[in-house]
Amino acid sequence: MDLAHPERRERLDQLAAEYALGTLRGRARDRFARAMRSDPVVAEAARDWERRLAALAAAVPGITPAPRVWTGIVTRLGLHGAAEEAGLSWWQRLGFWRGFALASFAAALALSVLQLSGPGALPGETLVVVLAGPDARPAMIATAARNERVLTMKPVIDADPGPGRAYELWALPDGAAPQSLGVIPRGGVARIPLRSASGEALARIPQLAVSLEPAGGSPTGAPTGPVLFTGRVERFY
Repeated sequence: MDLAHPERRERLDQLAAEYALGTLRGRARDRFARAMRSDPVVAEAARDWERRLAALAAAVPGITPAPRVWTGIVTRLGLHGAAEEAGLSWWQRLGFWRGFALASFAAALALSVLQLSGPGALPGETLVVVLAGPDARPAMIATAARNERVLTMKPVIDADPGPGRAYELWALPDGAAPQSLGVIPRGGVARIPLRSASGEALARIPQLAVSLEPAGGSPTGAPTGPVLFTGRVERFY
């Protein structure tokens, strides 16, 4: 198959994405690797996807190893008297950064699903938020095209707020109070209307959050119940 042929560009882009993600395996991967070596068009398609994914990887923060890791190294090297870590702030703790890194990686996977799902979900016009709990387990995925005035919420786990309760979605601007984006309707995929296109409405919003509220939403205009899920807004435009 001549992947460089103009009529096969869509197929080439899909294979290049799978190759860069590592999901193209076996003989199909071997054939694509051979095509890369012999055809500059195929090689450039693969490099383009590698550049896109490298940008995602660069956004994931480093993780500080747990104290037991350093203790094990000191013991194996015969070094003693090393000071133990103590009094770490919440942003220095391993659990926080592990959770943040896992959530960012989940966002990359969500984008990959969108990229491979068809021409309507292009990276240049997509916003993705993976909302996860304190254990970094993804609970919901929010997506929107840059020019859409609606945020699509898809549950990843079976999370029911319970009788007389509701989940409410919040925008978390830097240095300002949370802003309600509305109550998340029960059952399956939900669509949250925005006041303007997502690219504008969420332009200065680094994170979203979901709190547990009374049915109908918070009566005060601010979160009143526990904040269950949070997620970083990843923009691919």
